[in-house]
Amino acid sequence: MERLSKNRDFMKTIEKNLDIKINTIKTPPQGMDSEVFFISDNKDNEYVIKASNGAKADAQAYRLISDNKVKIPVPKLLGEFHFQGSNVVLLEKITYPLLESVPVSEMGKYIPSMIKNLKLIHQIKSSRSGYITDENEQRNWKEFLLSKFDNTDKYLNWEVISQREGLDSDLVLKSVKVLLEELSNTEMVNDNYSFLHTDFNQRNLFVNPKNNQIAGIIDWGESMFGDPIYDFSRLRMYIWHFNLGEEVIQNYYEEMKYTEQEKRLDTLYWLSRVIEYLAYYSEELTEFNVGRIKLHEDFLREYLQNRNAHVV
Repeated sequence: MERLSKNRDFMKTIEKNLDIKINTIKTPPQGMDSEVFFISDNKDNEYVIKASNGAKADAQAYRLISDNKVKIPVPKLLGEFHFQGSNVVLLEKITYPLLESVPVSEMGKYIPSMIKNLKLIHQIKSSRSGYITDENEQRNWKEFLLSKFDNTDKYLNWEVISQREGLDSDLVLKSVKVLLEELSNTEMVNDNYSFLHTDFNQRNLFVNPKNNQIAGIIDWGESMFGDPIYDFSRLRMYIWHFNLGEEVIQNYYEEMKYTEQEKRLDTLYWLSRVIEYLAYYSEELTEFNVGRIKLHEDFLREYLQNRNAHVV
């Protein structure tokens, strides 16, 4: 299939939307579900073009943030349109480096800024839960979360996922069963839902090394309304993925000041993410994904072993 960056009609549509003449086109490494590229005009202004199913969520998120006057560093939404079945957003280009370019030893310095920005995002409220694009969602937060593991989600059938090459089928199914039991027996937020990014990670955050602040937040394709602690559990998983150390973890929890119930939710949401990400990592068995699968499955084995020991 022809890349959109090579499609003359597509590029003309961009020029019309931005009222510019494209001078250069640069194509970075592509994500699995989107096409992203950079363009510049004859005045050396730079733009980011993103075409994907998730681009619709991006556009809605940027408008929501703007309408609620939430002061977080996001690129300006310059335009949006539909082209050959894809949603397309036109954005200003962030000039700061991505978090993934920072040495691992320096990554912990950005955690306070990540927490601050998430708390600002969570100031946006909604009476419904679920993905930002699903305006007809009727389930409460607990029902929405359960659907990710009870095989009612069309993208997450665990009976099928567990049979993929590279996964320990028995471990995955046991973990899902335990998680469903834990989720079912846990009280969760039932109204006044917060807006969640859900995927604060090294490739979605730009940073300012001069002041250790987050300088740009992108990729809102999985944004939703729900429990703020669910957003923070992804941040906790980021700390774990990069093995940032006990001091960073301790500082993180001191900053969060969780109650016992909130700590339980944090652990439960983190468990749900450890399991869910096995579905994504097992889609393609790259060296990186195989390493992540091992990390997640080792965690699940230890979790189940400790849980069984406490039950006994």
